Amino acid sequence: MSHTLAVDRALVVIAFKRRLAYKSHWFFGLAIGGGSMLIAMVMWQNLIGSGTLSGYDWDSMRAYTIIGFVAATMVFGAADWIMADRILDGHIAVDLTKPVDFQRARAAEYIGSMISTAPTALMGVVAAWLLFDPPGPVSPVAGLLTVVSFVLMLPLAFGLTYLSTLVCFWTKRYLGIMWLREALLSFFSGLMIPLAFMPGWLQTVAWALPFPHFTTTPSAIYLGRVDTAGALGLLAAEAAWAVGLWVLGWLVFRTAVKRVTVHGG
Repeated sequence: MSHTLAVDRALVVIAFKRRLAYKSHWFFGLAIGGGSMLIAMVMWQNLIGSGTLSGYDWDSMRAYTIIGFVAATMVFGAADWIMADRILDGHIAVDLTKPVDFQRARAAEYIGSMISTAPTALMGVVAAWLLFDPPGPVSPVAGLLTVVSFVLMLPLAFGLTYLSTLVCFWTKRYLGIMWLREALLSFFSGLMIPLAFMPGWLQTVAWALPFPHFTTTPSAIYLGRVDTAGALGLLAAEAAWAVGLWVLGWLVFRTAVKRVTVHGG
C-alpha cells in the first residue's frame, strides 16, 4: 500500500511540475478566464441592477460568478489531452505492461495538473475581490462546506474526463469529444447561466447529471440557498457521482482496452 501511495504522489508531483514548466499557461488562463468573468460581471450588473432575478441579486451574482470562474479554471485547465494522447498514439500499450493501475495513474496525473491551476484561480479571485467586493459565505460552516465541494470536484472532474478520453478507443479522435464535454458541462453546471433561470423540466434534467456540482452546488452552499442539511445532501450526491464515475470508468476501460491497436497489430 505504501508503495502504491508513493507512486501516486510521484505522478501528482510530476504532472504538477510539468504544468508549471509552461508558465504562459497561467497568464493565458488568467487572461481568458478573467476576461470572461469581467464580461459576465458587467452583463449581470446590467441585467439585475438593483433588483433580483430568480432569487439572485447583484451581491449574490458577484459571488456566483467568481465561484464559477474558480470551477472553470480547475476543470478546463487540467491536462486532459495527456490521457487522450496515450490512447491515440499507442503509448497505452506500454502502460499495460507496467505494474501500475492505468486508471489510478491517470487520476494522479490529472489531479496534479488540476492543482497547478491554483495560482491562476487565486490571482483571479484576488483581483475579482478587489474589483467587485463580493459578499462572503453566509456562515463559517457554509464556507467550509464550499471548500469540501471544491475538493470533491477533483475526482468528479477526473471521472468525466477519463470517460470522455476512453471514447477515443472508438473514435480515434478527441477534439470533438472534448468540445462536447465542455459544452455540456458549461451549460448544465450553471456556468453559462444559473440553473434557477432555466425551465423546471430542464433543471430536472440537469440535476439528473453530475454537471451541476461544478458550479451550482458550491454556489448554493456558499450563498445559503440551501441549509446545512441540504448542503450535506448535495455533497453526498457529489461524492456518489465521483465514486460512480470511477466504477463506470473501470468497467468501460475493461471493454475498451480490448480494442488497442499499435502499428496495425
